[in-house]
Amino acid sequence: MLISELVKLKNSKELISIERDCHDEELTGYLVNITEQVVVMNLVDNDGLYEGLTVFETEQINEVFWGNREHKAINHLANKQTFPDLLSFNVTSFQETILELSKSSKSISIHCHYSEEKFDICEITKYDDNWFKIKTFGIKKTLSRMDKLFCRECISRVVVNSPYQNSIVELSAKEY
Repeated sequence: MLISELVKLKNSKELISIERDCHDEELTGYLVNITEQVVVMNLVDNDGLYEGLTVFETEQINEVFWGNREHKAINHLANKQTFPDLLSFNVTSFQETILELSKSSKSISIHCHYSEEKFDICEITKYDDNWFKIKTFGIKKTLSRMDKLFCRECISRVVVNSPYQNSIVELSAKEY
């Protein structure tokens, strides 16, 4: 039932919120693609502003809700702006989708199961079935790049094309 309902919500362009078992804050936005393995959403904040394209595993979903006054207000605000063109990629397994997004984007934000507030804006430089080797861009305060190994099982979701993420990548290219 979940997949068929999500497909209906996608087709009707309904603003929804999704609560997941790996984090206590819901994701709000518009569905872009849904499979048995992966959900792709355009995220918006409470002011209806675009926050990037996110991908996570379908099995993480605990609850989906829509249609309340808050959703209607956010949808009204979101409809006043233009969302970036979608990246072209195939939605397959979670790992393959991560790798495809990484190849087609300047950077990718990797969020962890243990703390979604902590994330790395990075480039994936190497990978196997269990690990990603990444090169981080650092935080705005330091813009200090480093290499890191990241366990695939620790990834709860990824984001591409968020305004904050794009700003960090732009700043890291500058000499300060």
